[in-house]
Amino acid sequence: MLTRTQFLSAQALHDANRLTYWVGLPCALFHRIATASPDVAAVGGLLLVGTAATFAAIAAAAVTARLLRLPAGSHGTFIQGVFRGNLAFIGLPVVLYAFQGTASAGAAGSALLAFGPMVVLYNVLAVVVLLLAGGAGRRGLLRTVGYGLLSNPILIACAAGLLFSLAGFGLPTLVQRTLAAIGQMALPLALICIGGTLHATRLRGSLGPAMLGSVMKVALVPAIGLLLALWADLSAEHTRIVLLLLACPTASASYVLVRQLQGDEALASSMVVISNVLAVPAMAAVLAVTA
Repeated sequence: MLTRTQFLSAQALHDANRLTYWVGLPCALFHRIATASPDVAAVGGLLLVGTAATFAAIAAAAVTARLLRLPAGSHGTFIQGVFRGNLAFIGLPVVLYAFQGTASAGAAGSALLAFGPMVVLYNVLAVVVLLLAGGAGRRGLLRTVGYGLLSNPILIACAAGLLFSLAGFGLPTLVQRTLAAIGQMALPLALICIGGTLHATRLRGSLGPAMLGSVMKVALVPAIGLLLALWADLSAEHTRIVLLLLACPTASASYVLVRQLQGDEALASSMVVISNVLAVPAMAAVLAVTA
């Protein structure tokens, strides 16, 4: 509504996105990880289930794309829309809010360590899938992606926070309170940015494949994750976390990558919008089932 009424201009939304991604979220991640006692074994289980569910989603999406007889240029777009969730702007705020003020808050702190590797996994697989599916690559793209991963503020914040925690370094009170204040600002701001981004994103093209892919993203992928979590014997808290991450809607950044690699822009745009709408009841169902 703020964007639609032009209370938030396009430039203001752009700046808010940059502030959240480069400053707010990294401060929140670093502060929470650096001041926590990470359960490395639990993080390993989260990564195992998340990674396995991601590859299973890719396989299911590839088969579905063939059954739908999508054009060759749409296969990669459909596949990455099914597996690539918006962890930074939706997954992180929802997970932190879900455990805020509860006895299981420590589990969320350990689970934050899974964000960095999962972000890397999504970015690498998205490029690989689009290129293998026939997207028109550009010279130096892989080098650009590699540099982008190494300079990713979320990955850097997770790694730095883990080093501080394992080394037993303490943060001065002034630093802790500053990072906490910035982090608290970033979480609601991230959700506002998502709303503003959705206002500028439009439903386009054939909506059938986009609807099916969105349902797979927020329903099938978490269902696969639930089976894997039971197999891996994850705790109830970590099962809730991994299901919330897997139920995240298609990342808005996926549209940018599809456009860069000349994929199906209409399909990518529609999947972002539809999956964000469907993610609301999907995440509510996850919270209810894992309560």
